[in-house]
Amino acid sequence: MITKDPPEHTRLRKLVSKAFTPRMVSQLEPRIRAITDELLDAVIGKGAFDLVQDLAYPLPVIVIAEMLGVDPERRDDFKRWSDDVIHIVAAGQNETRMAQYMESWEAFKAYSVEMIEARRRAPRDDLVSALVQAQEERDALTLSELLNACLLLLVAGNETTTNLIGNGALALFTNAEEGLKVRQQPEFIPGMIEEVLRYDSPIQGTFRTTTEAVDVRGVTIPADSKVLLLWASANRDPEVFPDPDRFDIERPIDRHLAFGIGIHFCLGAPLARLEARVATETILHRMHRVEPEPSGMIERVDNPFFRGLKHYPLVFEPMR
Repeated sequence: MITKDPPEHTRLRKLVSKAFTPRMVSQLEPRIRAITDELLDAVIGKGAFDLVQDLAYPLPVIVIAEMLGVDPERRDDFKRWSDDVIHIVAAGQNETRMAQYMESWEAFKAYSVEMIEARRRAPRDDLVSALVQAQEERDALTLSELLNACLLLLVAGNETTTNLIGNGALALFTNAEEGLKVRQQPEFIPGMIEEVLRYDSPIQGTFRTTTEAVDVRGVTIPADSKVLLLWASANRDPEVFPDPDRFDIERPIDRHLAFGIGIHFCLGAPLARLEARVATETILHRMHRVEPEPSGMIERVDNPFFRGLKHYPLVFEPMR
């Protein structure tokens, strides 16, 4: 869907969006809070945890897996398949990587086809059932379109949020005054999330192909040219954001491009914002004196399109 133009894109997006409504997302908040608490329960007595591996990584995986209707015992498989898809984009294609990618793609397809056919026979209250049942002028999603929609939701539904949560924590600890504001006034959390999306965008950009020649500030880009749109660069544009390299959670933001723009604006944006907000609120509610582990190593994701952390060790005192 992300590579399609209208009218095909319009049809696919309309069908998928029916199953990904704001109502469905808002109803997830209690469950997202419960999952977040369960994940923190496992580390709360230790006084230390890896923000990414213990919370930011599993939280969105569990949420999107439950939304899709994935069996709990297959969540780790789904995450591995997602990682392999992302890895082939990040590291390039060689024989070994392609073999790993194809193995994961075939495993994903086999399981997804089983799940789709099961939902055709007996629908459940999950996203795959909603996609299977979605109709637009008698034009249902084909099996290939269903598989691609599930893969898109799987990848976009976990990697972006993981990076958003990790980047947010890093920004707050790196910018102590802003971090103190959030601790003292949690009402700043939604604005903080928007500033993180602008300041340290989880998705750096995407490729597009020009359909006609276009002039950009005196430079003519010919038709049929491959263009790399860098959302992260646009989000540091000084003509739009004064002092763009400053992290400011009180910045009035209504124009950042972290979720894209136009017809390809990310359908999962409300879910990513909700998960990041709940994760931040729960950490502040349950942990005191949270700070980076002095000897801990911060490891970045090795990917030119996804910007995030692999590990972020933190220490804390449990709230009494």
